[in-house]
Amino acid sequence: MHHKFVKNKKDKFPKRQKTLFSAVTAALIVFPAWQVQAGANIFADTPLHLQNSSTITTAYGVKPNITLFIDDSASMTNKIKNGFSYRCRSRKSIRKNAKGNTIAWTPWSNYEYGIENIPANTNDIEYRCRPDRKVDEVKAVLLSILANYHNDMYFAFHPLHRGGILEQYNTFYDTSDSTQYNKLVELIKRMPTNGSTPTTQRFPVIARNLVMNKLKYRCQKSYIVLLSDGEAKSQYAREDDNSDDDGYFDGVGSWRLAWQPENNAFNVRDYFDNTGSWLSRKKRRDFLHSDGNAMPYRLKFYSETLREKNFGPYIYSGDFYNDRGNIAYRPSKRTTDEAGRPWDAPNPLNHNLPFTQTAETFTIGVGLGEKNTNLGKKAIPYLENGAAPHGNFFNANSHAEIQEAFKKIFESIKGSSETSTTNTTATAPTVAVSRSDLSNLSITAMIESGSWSTKLCIRSLDDKANNKCAEPSFNNRQLLLHDGTKTYLYSGSLTGLNNNTFKISNNGKNQLEWVNGLLTWLSRSKPDDAIKTDDFVLDYRQRGISLIPGFGETRNMGDIINNPIITAGNKDEGSNLLKYMITSANDGMVYVFRATNDKTHFYDLKFNFMPMGIERQSNDGSDLVAHYYKYLTDKDYGKNSEHPHRFLLNGGMMVQQTERSNDRNGKPRPQQTFMLSTMGQAGRGAFAINIGGNELVSRQPIAVDNMGSSGWYHDVPLFQTPTGQNNYFGFTVGTPAIARLRVNEDLDASATSVANHIREAAFIGNGYNYSSTLASDNTGLPSSESALYIYDILGVDVGTDGYRKTGFRKGDLIAKLAWVPELNSSDEEADESNTHTGGLSSPTVIDINGDGVADVAYAGDYGGNLYRFDLRSPDPAQWTIHKIFSAGAPITSAPGVTMAKKTQNNNTASKDPLSNWDVIITFGTGSDIYQSDLTNKDQQTVYGIYDDLTNKKPTEISKSTLLQQELIASGGYRQLSEKSFNPGHHKGWYFNLESGTGERVVTKPITIAYSGVVFSRKYEVKKDDDLADPCNTTKRIQESKVYSSVIQYNVKTGARLKDTDPHFNFTNIPFGAVLTLEGLYSITTSDGSDVIGTGVSPYELSRDGTQSPLNEETEPPQPCTRGSLEGVSTNGDTISISNVPKCPITFKRLSWREVKTDYTS
Repeated sequence: MHHKFVKNKKDKFPKRQKTLFSAVTAALIVFPAWQVQAGANIFADTPLHLQNSSTITTAYGVKPNITLFIDDSASMTNKIKNGFSYRCRSRKSIRKNAKGNTIAWTPWSNYEYGIENIPANTNDIEYRCRPDRKVDEVKAVLLSILANYHNDMYFAFHPLHRGGILEQYNTFYDTSDSTQYNKLVELIKRMPTNGSTPTTQRFPVIARNLVMNKLKYRCQKSYIVLLSDGEAKSQYAREDDNSDDDGYFDGVGSWRLAWQPENNAFNVRDYFDNTGSWLSRKKRRDFLHSDGNAMPYRLKFYSETLREKNFGPYIYSGDFYNDRGNIAYRPSKRTTDEAGRPWDAPNPLNHNLPFTQTAETFTIGVGLGEKNTNLGKKAIPYLENGAAPHGNFFNANSHAEIQEAFKKIFESIKGSSETSTTNTTATAPTVAVSRSDLSNLSITAMIESGSWSTKLCIRSLDDKANNKCAEPSFNNRQLLLHDGTKTYLYSGSLTGLNNNTFKISNNGKNQLEWVNGLLTWLSRSKPDDAIKTDDFVLDYRQRGISLIPGFGETRNMGDIINNPIITAGNKDEGSNLLKYMITSANDGMVYVFRATNDKTHFYDLKFNFMPMGIERQSNDGSDLVAHYYKYLTDKDYGKNSEHPHRFLLNGGMMVQQTERSNDRNGKPRPQQTFMLSTMGQAGRGAFAINIGGNELVSRQPIAVDNMGSSGWYHDVPLFQTPTGQNNYFGFTVGTPAIARLRVNEDLDASATSVANHIREAAFIGNGYNYSSTLASDNTGLPSSESALYIYDILGVDVGTDGYRKTGFRKGDLIAKLAWVPELNSSDEEADESNTHTGGLSSPTVIDINGDGVADVAYAGDYGGNLYRFDLRSPDPAQWTIHKIFSAGAPITSAPGVTMAKKTQNNNTASKDPLSNWDVIITFGTGSDIYQSDLTNKDQQTVYGIYDDLTNKKPTEISKSTLLQQELIASGGYRQLSEKSFNPGHHKGWYFNLESGTGERVVTKPITIAYSGVVFSRKYEVKKDDDLADPCNTTKRIQESKVYSSVIQYNVKTGARLKDTDPHFNFTNIPFGAVLTLEGLYSITTSDGSDVIGTGVSPYELSRDGTQSPLNEETEPPQPCTRGSLEGVSTNGDTISISNVPKCPITFKRLSWREVKTDYTS
């Protein structure tokens, strides 16, 4: 029996990725074994700072050895079959402008194989094609296998010709280590092709020297995967059967007597005696060397021996063969494994019988056609018989069949273990402030990982004597579910939903479990213990009072990890608080609260919104967030690797309110408050909803302010990004941006007018881990591009002429800006270069002239690249993207952006106001979303990059032109250096974070005028030492801690601050020293004003608050504040800030008609 494939699937992994891809992949690959087994999430299931666990390995805790024995003969450069001349990538148009020209394309697809002629490019689809060779297809699949299984197995790569006895090809690589992974990747990529097919000669060489002699542990399993495209030649390993030989292959082999050659091609007894040993040396030579009828059994002779005969007694300390298959020398035998135990020690999982060591062989024929072809009639039986056990042969005659063969092989040899977690609490790295003349509150969050719930604590910042935590009220909860097109109210009509909507299995008695069970549990409309019935299939765990003292009720909210808490809207007249409070949690819900007059519950929950139609790990809409809600109800939810914690809504969000202004008739314009959110590790996309206020055109109340209306919930959703085949987002980890944007494709459109053609726009990075085969990906892979998507949020023109519909729908794509490297058409590898940049992170959108309209955006990607997106033209077709810097390490947060007047202006004749200004972009590098990040100790860096906006075509800045500051440890503290910055020479600055600890920056810096603050974090992992003997049932304890540091610096120079600069005041540490604390820590600043475009960071439009009135300004605003700027920490403490620039007091000259008598009375 052998496997023959008929289905055709696209490849998921391009043939070659260059240095950038390897660097990015290395950041994704160091998963401990217990993490991988969850299988439901390519990210860390449990947030890194909450990973206190006990891992019990029920099978033996050592990874198997996989030998990739790959044919590198000259014929591998041929086509796999006639008509399969090219492999092509393609991209399709996703937006055309008014002229019909494409201005936004999909990402380049992975290669499609088996194309006879290169297709023509059109305005709807473009192609990049290359000649298709068998070796290229095999390399692509090998790299894909390595990426998906690097943590589960040790790999050796042994080319048929080149392998020989060279050390690099006779080593098992621990590919969970990034250095070893990258080395093996390069060996595969660089494999040349030449020569014939000496498979029979080389197979026993790798069996003895590599598979047998490089085995580490007595319980370790061994596998050989042999791939070949031709008939094996007559060369054979010349092991002699004399008394000096150890007789492993040529000794007794009774199983050989059971061979049944096809069509009785030969008689087994003509070659073997009654024990299965050779009758003579001549018989051995005839069988293994001649082209007679025994030829198809040559490989079987060796592979079946490896499977049937224990090779423990035949393991040596060095090579047994030379590269020609002759016995090299007789090294000493290795009688014990690396745990110091004999190879035949008792096996406790097999009734204490002795361990034995064997190997299985899988064989894959590539491009051999069928058995009746000239090539196939000998080569196929050779490989089919050589598979051990029988059935391990795959005949692959297309790229898809090669891929499927490897997939089946590796799925069959993956192991398992189970991890249990321990209960803990932690402070969420988010804090909100609701500040007014009469009220000053902080809102912080505490997470409890036993129940995976959150407690919101609202405290008065003015009452220093009373630190009591007041929680919101949850008694008026309304639950909304949105499937991407329709919104359902839990207490209303739910027609169209059923068990299959939530992937709840049917047992014939539970047809309504989705509503009477799951949705009832999610809505908290019944006590948990009153939900479960005998007919239900889900558990419906009980959420009661936490076992942790002081935490209290656990059923109110799911866990907040990276979700922000935001207060927004106008001041509520009764409470004097900001009217709305918004957050989200990993129970998949947005939480929208309204201010109350109740001092014991400052805010009341009005509704939850569940974006259940967002896609997760599929390309066809078959895997949705809704399918995972059921796991929340499991009684063991989040307690072990079989029931892992789930990210169901962990993205960043932004909330803005439209401007406070009057219309032309002097009447107040309506104000609308809305939210934009990504999904984080929960899904691939984003959504926007109304929070409250009045719809701009109709002036009708919406959302929270319309809940008295029966159909109020229909106007809550604004838009959701596509799901299914039109979804090109990766997992949208990070924070989206909102800003007003000028969009006008007319030829004579004004680039400065704010009267009309102004749109409320959503800016969303394309995210991480997008591929065209997401359903089969089980590890992180870099997205193929870094792109900024820009959507219309409201479908309304918000210019000063008045609010009116634009003709565009909510959620229409305005533009997509993707980085496409310039390619050298003469370079054979050009279309492979830099194709995997990792995916775009959070953008920061700025206004450079104070008119309230977006001009430029900046964002980094997981590959470490920093981009400028220039939006200054009103025509989206003229918008540009430029890579301005490469950090070489992941940029996972939005950059801080400010503007500063130049100290040296070399272009004094320019009339451009920007000629006197520099933009400074600050950011740090690092990642903490993958399991590998927990133990990653790579040194990370904080950067400040200067950008000259008068240069419309900037080139990439080299790190060599940056000034290096240093973090110097002295007296138990760290402080930054004060090296001199030369603006005529330096294009920016940087300082490295602590080496050897993995200190990193994964949040956006704070900017206060020309002072900056970054919050770094580093993880400390304590676990049992590696067990000396992994062949025993094992248990390992692991604990993780996180430490946060606050680093203040001069944004212009990267140097430490002077005491006259704006700065946070921390007690008990010297001025300018780095503050370090245990736990996640952050600070939110507030000066009592929520108007965007004002304050100490007036250039950034992508922030929470109320939009400023539009006006035609030309000069960048000055950073300053009219109120007192304070910081509030995640602990709820107030942090004073000194030397904040104050806005000058301005007086307006009054005409005599404006003077009133009471002014002077």
